[in-house]
Amino acid sequence: MLLHPRANTADDTMADRMEIDSRPEPQSEPEPLFHRVQFTVIPSASLSKEFEDQIIKQVESHGGLHVPLNPDTGRIDELDLCSHIITSTTDFPEYPRALELLISVVRPSWVMSAIDKGKMPNPRQHSPDPNLFLSGVIITCAGIPEGDKEAIIGGVLAMGGQYSGPLSKFITHVVALTVEEEKCQVALKKNLKCKIVLPHWFDDCLKLGKKIDEAPYTLPDPAILEVSSPRGHMKIPTNDHIKGALTSTPSFGALENGTRILNVFKGKKIKFSKDLPLSSRLEVILHELVRNGGGDVVDDIDSVDAYVCQYREGEDYMTAAKADKYVGNMGWLFHIITFDAWTSPMRRLLHYPLPRGGVEGFAGTCISVSNYLGEARVYLENLVIACGGVFSKNMKQDNTHLICAHTEGEKYEAAKEWNINVVNHIWLEESYANCKLQSLTNPKYTYFPPHTNLGEVIGQTQINRDAIAAKYLAESSPKKLQHKSLPIKGKPQPDMASDGPEPKSSNQSEIQVPTTIRRTKSAAFHQTPAVSRFTSDKENQTPLSTGSRGAKQRAISKLHDAADDMARYQKEVKRKGGVEHGRERESKRSSLDPANDMDVDGEQKEPGRPSKRTRTTEPEVEDDNEDSTANDTVVQNTKKGRGGKFPPIEQRMVLTKYQKWVDKPTSEQGDKNTLRNLGVLITENPTEATILCAPGIVRTRKFVCALASAPRAVSTEWLDYAISHKELPGLDEYPLVDLSSEEKYELSLEKSLKRAKGNNKHLLRGYQIFCTEGVQGGFETYKDIIEANGGTCMMYKGRNMKLTKRSFDSKKGVDAEETIRPSQGGDDGNTLYMISGDKPSEKTQWPKFREMAAKADMTPKVVMADWILFVAMSQEVRWEEKWEWTKE
Repeated sequence: MLLHPRANTADDTMADRMEIDSRPEPQSEPEPLFHRVQFTVIPSASLSKEFEDQIIKQVESHGGLHVPLNPDTGRIDELDLCSHIITSTTDFPEYPRALELLISVVRPSWVMSAIDKGKMPNPRQHSPDPNLFLSGVIITCAGIPEGDKEAIIGGVLAMGGQYSGPLSKFITHVVALTVEEEKCQVALKKNLKCKIVLPHWFDDCLKLGKKIDEAPYTLPDPAILEVSSPRGHMKIPTNDHIKGALTSTPSFGALENGTRILNVFKGKKIKFSKDLPLSSRLEVILHELVRNGGGDVVDDIDSVDAYVCQYREGEDYMTAAKADKYVGNMGWLFHIITFDAWTSPMRRLLHYPLPRGGVEGFAGTCISVSNYLGEARVYLENLVIACGGVFSKNMKQDNTHLICAHTEGEKYEAAKEWNINVVNHIWLEESYANCKLQSLTNPKYTYFPPHTNLGEVIGQTQINRDAIAAKYLAESSPKKLQHKSLPIKGKPQPDMASDGPEPKSSNQSEIQVPTTIRRTKSAAFHQTPAVSRFTSDKENQTPLSTGSRGAKQRAISKLHDAADDMARYQKEVKRKGGVEHGRERESKRSSLDPANDMDVDGEQKEPGRPSKRTRTTEPEVEDDNEDSTANDTVVQNTKKGRGGKFPPIEQRMVLTKYQKWVDKPTSEQGDKNTLRNLGVLITENPTEATILCAPGIVRTRKFVCALASAPRAVSTEWLDYAISHKELPGLDEYPLVDLSSEEKYELSLEKSLKRAKGNNKHLLRGYQIFCTEGVQGGFETYKDIIEANGGTCMMYKGRNMKLTKRSFDSKKGVDAEETIRPSQGGDDGNTLYMISGDKPSEKTQWPKFREMAAKADMTPKVVMADWILFVAMSQEVRWEEKWEWTKE
């Protein structure tokens, strides 16, 4: 058909335009995934060259633009061009500046995650920042109460992790109370590579500020729900964080010459400080290593890449540190030579120059270590000395701190008995990192997760840049502190001359804890480098004492007696409310102390042992971890200098309601030494008791908890005989017989102990028992009693919680059908118990508890504390209506 041309009218033009506008526009291609990403990759020991090339290729293939490093210096010349830095570590000089410019610093996993999901994930969840210790963790919750779930999610997100509602292949952890949850079953059936853990794992990680091993928290059989774990079966961790970072002054004996070719110094300019303990021969070798590796040794501090010095002082130190140059010590230099890999000196504590004179607040401290082995032990010893404290291989009453990896061992027991501060290594590390002694009121320093050896997270703390800047780089900072240098374990340097007498520091005029005065006599010990610990010899020598006048000794003794009062006063001054209410707080704290002998039913309270330390004898607990196979031993050290080794521990005795030691600390310590010489250790841990000693059947926390261990029960007459005759009578000679109390509490002690032996601490295994917060005797009391018998105790505050019905089986090597099941009576697992008092605040929770039980198809019973006390003391689960609170 032929179309005739015609003139265009306004209507025709509008129609043509509408026709054109209505035509579908051609679809533009989607932008590449990384089209706005300009990135660089930082090489490291954990990032191989092949993997680095693969990352660059993948990002570029998805639209990213690679910004290469300077081939000569290995640094980022145009940092402001980068939007992302891909690295497995923060060990590169541009890291602080990158954070200021809001450049995303991410792990290689960020690239993989983005490609898998088709979108770029939050960089925070893939950060190499060690402070975000849950980075890379993706959780989902299964059957967790809403309030607890929100708390877990908030903590995980704050520490660099992620949360996902549905279960997917990206999930790393499923948080649940039981594997019966649907998500857990799906994860197991599909064999997903995720771990099913209790929420307790996140609680403990957040309390410590470190990511610990999930194994003890992993369902279906988490170890933390067990009553106890044999000490010898606890996992001895291996740790790469302290590898090559044990000392700041290493031995360079392996460096015979400087002909070795290293890549680590390529393009680097190094300056060596004059304060380094270098012989002329070693200095030549180090200079040759730098130059042969493509680097240069220079004198101009402004042009250097790295400055190596011993102490945090001097104009060159301040210039280099303020310019964000690498500033390290000989330990750091030896590390990068050994591994031929560049790292930041701030990554490991003992790689950064030392504080001359130690860390603020450590003067007068005497610190011992327990349960850390091998390199971890050497590392802590050197860190104590670097802080300015005295390291004590054997622990005695003059110690101020004990650093423990877990709360087991004779050193730990002695520290609790002698009122010595027990802390984990995080306290020491963060004190050094923050340039100031950290307060023990921070709970993270005194927390020990059950079934976890904290040696697994040692060495993860890094130097605090802000603390260094405030302490040493401020304009008012002194350029040189006049203190004597601190020796650090390593090869002694014979070329080093003595600095002369040590001047008094400004804080020596203040009143110190008496142990400080006592230790000033052994100043020579401070100046002796620690020798190698990798030997088979045991160090049991008692330090020689130097004579002094009697008046001086009496004055020191009085100061010792007043030490606790002074410490308590200073503590109260700092508290809200001041000193006025100190007595009230002390009384309250004493009543809640797990080691006290107060009756849990509130009948009476035995006065506690005074806090004053006896000076008559000074027992000394020998290092219990010098050899992993060595038994705990104790060294006794008297004023005459006569020392001897205690025999092996044959019995561990729990003692309660013993009146003869009240207000007689000297007599108490002497009697305990007598018993220890006979192979008997008095312990505060009821779960390990082999002997239970009491004047009668009493309802104290220690007595009730100890019954679960099936100990031999003896009267205090047995103890009196052993002390007076210095020999142990037979356990059958003075049995604990208390017929009136047996009648009163409706039980037979003999039958209870027999049942306890068969129950094997599993009487309440599978029981989930709730307890109100305000119950008389305290929640912690009943929690200890229930857990001593294998149960789980949870505080009830009116919220719905996940419930699990009990099931009876014969797991973990216990013949449940023949032993535990008869003691559990006719309980079919459908009864839910809550221990409560009858205060109005507790009564308001009863209906909510009963409603929660009904939703789980369980029978609720709100019971008096007498019920659990009877169960634990009789070692059988029995029920009578008299123990239940009525609904009214």
